[in-house]
Amino acid sequence: MDAGAATIHYHLSKRHQAVPSVSTIWRVLRRRGFVTPQPHKRPRSSWIRFEARLPNECWQSDVTHWRLGDGTEAEIVNFIDDHSRLAVAARVLATATAPRVLRVFRTAGERWGLPAALMTDNGCVYTTWHRGGPNVMQTELLALGIDYRHSRPYHPQTCGEVERFHQTMKAFLSRQRPAGSLAELQAQVDRFVAYYNEIRPHRANGRRTPLEAFGARDKAGPSGPKIRVGAGVRVRRDRIDNNGKVTLRHRSRLHHIGVGHAHKGKRVIMLVHGLDVRVVSEDGELLRQLTLDPDRDYQPQG
Repeated sequence: MDAGAATIHYHLSKRHQAVPSVSTIWRVLRRRGFVTPQPHKRPRSSWIRFEARLPNECWQSDVTHWRLGDGTEAEIVNFIDDHSRLAVAARVLATATAPRVLRVFRTAGERWGLPAALMTDNGCVYTTWHRGGPNVMQTELLALGIDYRHSRPYHPQTCGEVERFHQTMKAFLSRQRPAGSLAELQAQVDRFVAYYNEIRPHRANGRRTPLEAFGARDKAGPSGPKIRVGAGVRVRRDRIDNNGKVTLRHRSRLHHIGVGHAHKGKRVIMLVHGLDVRVVSEDGELLRQLTLDPDRDYQPQG
């Protein structure tokens, strides 16, 4: 028996307790010097719980994993409404990419209305600012006037509602026959979402279902400035033509920007800040960055 266990055993014997409480164990271990204090960690009691006051005031999203019956791994992207806990989207994907997640978001927005804000973790399907610029998801959100928020690294509590939804969904899936395909898994997820939204009462909603809570109040919506990615940045969508060029109007003058024949036909997003121009694919890949020469109609590569 090591020293820590012996200490606990001694105190239990002394107090004639059959089972110690967790607080008793930690108190004994701290007093005996077996626990190293970590004052930089905030206690749970100090966490501030944010909860949206209205439906569509804030959505949360995250991607989780599930295996098919043959062991193939699938990904499930979920969007939930923070106020009502309504699952506004739950889509099974072979691989979650930024464009696919964006399509799920758009479909959810068409059905339930666009949110005022979206909260996610720092996954690359949502944000690539740490790689030097926005990806297609961030660009779309901010172009629509939707506030984008992301959690601090290694701080999943910020997105606690969608994390809890993952757990509830997986508990349901674990009781089903293992899905043999993505379509079968999607059918199982759809059954769960229907039950979760329309039948299962939620403690956070005063025992109402998420659908009842969502419909009980007026809806929020995007209210931020549109067509902006950061201060002074405007967004333009285009398709690279057969000559490998995109066009941009600056001070009433049309300019042609060479991107490369290898990218012809590709849909892109142009982020323009004064004369600084970035051409980004819908996957978030930076295809070209340049300082526009306002005296030249054609901006050649290099």
